[in-house]
Amino acid sequence: MIILQYKMIVLDMDDTLLTSENVILSSTKDVLIKAQQQGIKVVLASGRPTGGMLEAAQELQLANFGSYILSYNGAVVINVATGEVIDSTYVSKSSFDKVYDYLKARDVFVLTYVDNTIVYEGTHKYMNVEHELTGLPMQSVENLKTYVTAAVPKLMGVDDIDKISQMNQEIGGSFNEDIHATTSKPFFLEFINKDVSKGKVLKQLADKLNIEPSEIIAFGDSNNDKDMLEFAGLGVAMGNANENIKAIADVITEDHNNDGIANIVKQYISLP
Repeated sequence: MIILQYKMIVLDMDDTLLTSENVILSSTKDVLIKAQQQGIKVVLASGRPTGGMLEAAQELQLANFGSYILSYNGAVVINVATGEVIDSTYVSKSSFDKVYDYLKARDVFVLTYVDNTIVYEGTHKYMNVEHELTGLPMQSVENLKTYVTAAVPKLMGVDDIDKISQMNQEIGGSFNEDIHATTSKPFFLEFINKDVSKGKVLKQLADKLNIEPSEIIAFGDSNNDKDMLEFAGLGVAMGNANENIKAIADVITEDHNNDGIANIVKQYISLP
């Protein structure tokens, strides 16, 4: 095999970088740190809020190598070494209200993020999943529409898998001319600014760093990873990825509980 000169590895987090136990495999950590020691940027790109990505960034030593995290599906881009927000693109208050009304009319549980806190109203059996994944605090409010007074990075509808899947198909990726919709977990329907997606924001970051798409490996498992995998020179679907992602990937690797990431990195990048 010809080893290409890759310069960036981009990783979704939940069900990709992280196992079912919400940890990073030691084999994965080892190859990603070795890759960075050779000058390769390792970037985390997740639907998670920023605060829910910092522990993984620290574990992978991203700050030591001047790397980046793309949080909220790319709505916020952080320089990990400095903590500086180098770009942000939020959902406006007026757009928030429209999505909120749409979700409430369908009796869907709604949550959003204010000051690194998960804010919500009502109850649902999946209401604590985002807190369990990210570790961020939760705050219940009487009326979310009234409580939110400014732009937010994203908001989510949370409901049973069949209902979320049906709504996602009806929306077809575009809620309106201002808002894009996608799924991450099968019971999360996420609404973000139309100018935000992992693929779009990855392109902007790659341009900033003078890295070509052909020099990027990207790993993912869910619909919100689709354009990121399509943009990268090597788009890798995890073995546990949904069929949409497997269909567009260049390579399918082992699942997130095994050595899927490590095996691909060792296969396509020459490590010491």
